[in-house]
Amino acid sequence: DVKKYCNLFFIIAGTGLFASQQLSDSALTTAEFDCTITQNPEKLHKKYVASTPELRLRANNQDYVYAIFRLGKSDNRIFMYIRILDKNVCIKKDQILDIQYTNGKTTSYKNDFHVNCDGVFVRKLDAEEMKKLSENTVSVIKVYTYRKNYEFLLNGSQNYNISNQLHCLSAYKIKRS
Repeated sequence: DVKKYCNLFFIIAGTGLFASQQLSDSALTTAEFDCTITQNPEKLHKKYVASTPELRLRANNQDYVYAIFRLGKSDNRIFMYIRILDKNVCIKKDQILDIQYTNGKTTSYKNDFHVNCDGVFVRKLDAEEMKKLSENTVSVIKVYTYRKNYEFLLNGSQNYNISNQLHCLSAYKIKRS
């Protein structure tokens, strides 16, 4: 169920590689509350899917590995997707992803997606998890895989975008036609 949803999500939403303009921290001073949500006419399990623009995260290593972070909504459920763009990144179901906040707290999330070597981590977020993500400043996202662990440092723009996207998706009503 989640496997089919994720595969279709990445196909429908696309994973355009680094074509859009990068934001810097200075953009926060003039940032506006912008809800750029895409809903395609295709359905998944007879349900419509909406998604936010992807955020590109750079791994904190020498290999210049990137990940795509994206939020999506289907049937009033919000999902967090992370896809690591590296070779042979195997993540098993229930594998842990840690999100560390600037206040020192860490939250661990289990992968809801099946075992895969495509670098895909999916988590269906509950209301408490969404609140924590939107109200706190994320400093690091750590993804643990079979071969190697990945650490992604987030800046102010990325934190703003995650919070903004969560608020937008929460309020967004899926169009039925």
